[in-house]
Amino acid sequence: SFGNAAIEEADYQRAVEHYESALKEDPDSKSVMYSLGVLYIQTGDSAKAQELFMNYLEKYPMDKDGLFGLSNAFIMKGEYEKAVRLLSQAAAREKDNEALRRNLGYAQLQSGDIPGAKKTLTELVTDCPSNALNRFDLALTLAAGGDNENAIKQTKAGLLLYPEAEGKILYSDLLEAVGGPLLDEAIELFRKNEMDKALAILEPLCERFPDYAKAQAYLGHASNLKLPPDRKKAEKAYRAALAATRYVPLSRQDLAVIYDNLGSIVLRKGELAEAESYYRLGIAQESEYAPVYFNFGLLRAHSEAFTEASVAFMDAVRRDKSMADYIAAHPKLAKFRTTT
Repeated sequence: SFGNAAIEEADYQRAVEHYESALKEDPDSKSVMYSLGVLYIQTGDSAKAQELFMNYLEKYPMDKDGLFGLSNAFIMKGEYEKAVRLLSQAAAREKDNEALRRNLGYAQLQSGDIPGAKKTLTELVTDCPSNALNRFDLALTLAAGGDNENAIKQTKAGLLLYPEAEGKILYSDLLEAVGGPLLDEAIELFRKNEMDKALAILEPLCERFPDYAKAQAYLGHASNLKLPPDRKKAEKAYRAALAATRYVPLSRQDLAVIYDNLGSIVLRKGELAEAESYYRLGIAQESEYAPVYFNFGLLRAHSEAFTEASVAFMDAVRRDKSMADYIAAHPKLAKFRTTT
């Protein structure tokens, strides 16, 4: 139909017009009424959605699609207690309907009934463990009740099923809520060059939360900069940080630093090609971290790729003017300087 074609093109206003015309022609059509109600919700017209679904339920009492649609209209309007009353009736009749039960848990949470939401969503996750959205909503409820540890577990379980953006944001926020104060303490010690004290915090923190990418990154930094450096531990931590970005985002700057340091670590082992690949990945972040451009330039100069090295050095200097003096005096760049 024209309405479906408009929906596929994300032209919701045109789709609304088509379905409104279709409803005039067939005012008792369940499919047209439901589709139009969903479109009202998608276009933000909660009042029309509520009116339509109430009319729907007058014609088809206790129909699950009508109940689901009206509950969404109530939720959209922030009328959570109305949604809870409606969904409690519906969920009791439609015990196998995941969407109704998840909406009930969400409405309970938003209305302030955390114990009720926890009960509803825990039972839902038990009955339907392979739905990531159920686990994310349960995680939100657990966090609202102060149980961040179990909220983290539920979020990770959900991400393993479906690594979607909202779940990643929730996971990151929960890790920050639980581990953030400890990480802040470790970073402060790191900045004071008290690496052993920083490591005493970072090692158990990363063992407890292996997906806490920023903590893994600082475990790598502290291991790399302590005296004597533990580059094996640093490399392991950096790789763990990169692996964790599947679930928890890092800033471009953080990634550039990790790739730069990883490049330098593997370079010390004689892995020139691998080091170059890490430097290139660091540069691809387009961060303001000048050392990754310098180190890439140094590596390319070593291979006598002087034009590419020159471009990298100019990028380094643009980000940090002091790099110019470093390039001018670096003993490994004598031959490069004679060519420029």
